[in-house]
Amino acid sequence: MREACFVCGRKATRQCRAGSVLEGGPGLSNSPAQRRICSQCCGKGRGRTIECPDTCPRFRAGARTALLRLAELSGDADFEIRFGEALHNLRLALVRVRRTGLADLTDLDAKQAFANVADTMRTRSGGLIFDFRSPDPRVQMLGDALLAVATLHERGGKGMAKTEAIDLMRCLKYMEKQAATLEKQGRGATQYLDLICQAVSNDYLTREPDGVVRG
Repeated sequence: MREACFVCGRKATRQCRAGSVLEGGPGLSNSPAQRRICSQCCGKGRGRTIECPDTCPRFRAGARTALLRLAELSGDADFEIRFGEALHNLRLALVRVRRTGLADLTDLDAKQAFANVADTMRTRSGGLIFDFRSPDPRVQMLGDALLAVATLHERGGKGMAKTEAIDLMRCLKYMEKQAATLEKQGRGATQYLDLICQAVSNDYLTREPDGVVRG
C-alpha cells in the first residue's frame, strides 16, 4: 500500500517525527512513528510550518545550508563564526516569538526590533541605561525577547557566553544587514524570518562549567 504524505497526499518517502506544527501548518493526524512526508513538503515546511526536532538529520543538514546562506548575505563568514553562540541565541529568541505569538511578523518588523535593541546595547557600552522602544507592540514584543537574550550574554548569565555590549550591538546590526540584503532581492515579506527558522535548533546554546558548548 502506498504511503501518503500527511501534508499533501502525494507519495511519501520520508518519516516525519515533528512534535507539533506551527500556525497555518498541516495537522498531525498520526503518531511520529507512523507519519510520512514527501520530499517537497519536508523541504518547504521544515522549521517554518513544521516544528522539526533537532535530532532529524534532514533538519540538521538544512540548518547548515541556511547558515551558509546567512553568512553569504552578510559577506562576513568570520563574524558568523566568532559570534556564533550569541547570533544563534538571538535568532532563536526571534523564532520563539514568531512561533508563540507573532506568526504574522515580517522582515521589516524584525529589522526595526534589531535596530532598537542595537541602539540600547550601544548606549550600555557607553555606561548609560536607556531602552529604545517601538510604538508598535509587535515590534516591541520581539525587541523585549532579543534584549532579554542580549542581557544574559552581557552578564554571562545562565551559562551563556559573556559578550560585551558593543559586540552584541554589532551582532544585532549584522542581523539587520542580513535582513536588508535579502529584502533588496525582493523575494517576499518574510524571506529572512523563514531562513532564520531553518537555520537554528530549538535550544539555546549555553556553556557548561567545563567550557563545552551545549544546546
